[in-house]
Amino acid sequence: MHFFNTAQTTQSEIEKALTERPKQQLDQVETVVREIIGDIRNRGTDAVIEYTRKLDWPSADISGIEIDLEPRKNEQASIYNLLAESAKQIKAFHEAELAGLKSWKQTFSDGRALGQIVRPVRRAGIYVPGGKAAYPSTALMASIPAIVAGVREVVFCTPAGKDGNVSPVILEAIRFVTGFAPDVKVRAFKLGGAVAIGALAYGGANVPKVDVIGGPGNNYVNIAKRIVYGDVGIDMLAGPSDVAIIADDGASPEFVAADLLAQTEHGPENRGVLFSTSELLLKQTVEALGRQREQLTRKSILDLSAENLFFVKTKTLDEAALLSNIVAPEHLELQIRDPEALLEKIENAGAILLGDFTSAPIGDYIAGPSHTLPTGGAARFSSPLSVETFLKRSSLLSYSQNAAISAMKTVSDFALSEGFDAHAHAAEIRASRPHSEYK
Repeated sequence: MHFFNTAQTTQSEIEKALTERPKQQLDQVETVVREIIGDIRNRGTDAVIEYTRKLDWPSADISGIEIDLEPRKNEQASIYNLLAESAKQIKAFHEAELAGLKSWKQTFSDGRALGQIVRPVRRAGIYVPGGKAAYPSTALMASIPAIVAGVREVVFCTPAGKDGNVSPVILEAIRFVTGFAPDVKVRAFKLGGAVAIGALAYGGANVPKVDVIGGPGNNYVNIAKRIVYGDVGIDMLAGPSDVAIIADDGASPEFVAADLLAQTEHGPENRGVLFSTSELLLKQTVEALGRQREQLTRKSILDLSAENLFFVKTKTLDEAALLSNIVAPEHLELQIRDPEALLEKIENAGAILLGDFTSAPIGDYIAGPSHTLPTGGAARFSSPLSVETFLKRSSLLSYSQNAAISAMKTVSDFALSEGFDAHAHAAEIRASRPHSEYK
């Protein structure tokens, strides 16, 4: 655990501590990932199978990579009701989101028409982590926005264990999606980490190339997505989880501690930050962390995660908001008396949770917005996975001959100022002869 007081430590020192990442370790990960991605790009199926055998499933073969999604006779999905309730909320939220992302066209009296055409991508790839823990919720949170956007084909990848089996609850969630969206073609493959991202981007082992890859993962997945971006779209950089909490002296230390533990139980690389104007709350939260950690089954991971917990005493809530904006957390909880009043000070956060009773797990499972959020400070420049992740926009332009002639001199002068006389010629030629000659 790390402790800071803004009255005693400079902002730059606190900023460095809160944003510093283990660069040497990430450099080593990137070296490995670049080798995997490059090999898959060059050799396709052979590389996919070789790395899957080496990293996950020793007896992997081409015939067993794709998952049979046909329901089994007498199979009772143990979490069906949970999936159904969550899917209902996710669908409703993203349908409301889609309503503001429609095509449009505006016609002007001078012969111009301008607009935008919004269309879904054809095929979406969804990565569902399944290493240290299983995430059936991610199968819904990443795929339903794509389905609502109008994507007609969804390709899942999730890792298999050494026995060649994938997590049963992830399998149930993917099968649920096939019934939830019967008109969408759904396929799934036993591939994990950078291998899965490479296969989704470049194909191999019967995995079709996709247009956009969505879904969270560890540093290997995150770096792989960054490497393939440009050859394929990605939702964002969504690696190890993090949470920041701004709490005043009225907050419950038990609530705050529980929420820090909830996010850091994902793994030892996950980060939690508590900003508070109350030194007593900070002290009580540390005590509550110790008590609660002893009662939890993932205690060994939480013990390791304690190294990535930061406690910052601030002079004011505004100062806490300033430091939080520098961190740009994946989840930001405002456990203060008037969270709405501080909201205008918040510039960078993946999801903002208002009030003592809005825990990050509510957002993770049931509220509706996708829980695939920018991590590691990426909320400074990117947004949560949404229907917009799977949509592409085309600008629409239409000029009559009169409108083109009216714009000709400006276009020509602009083109010549940049040294492009062919551009100028293309604008000027449209005024050289009457349009009727081309009819």
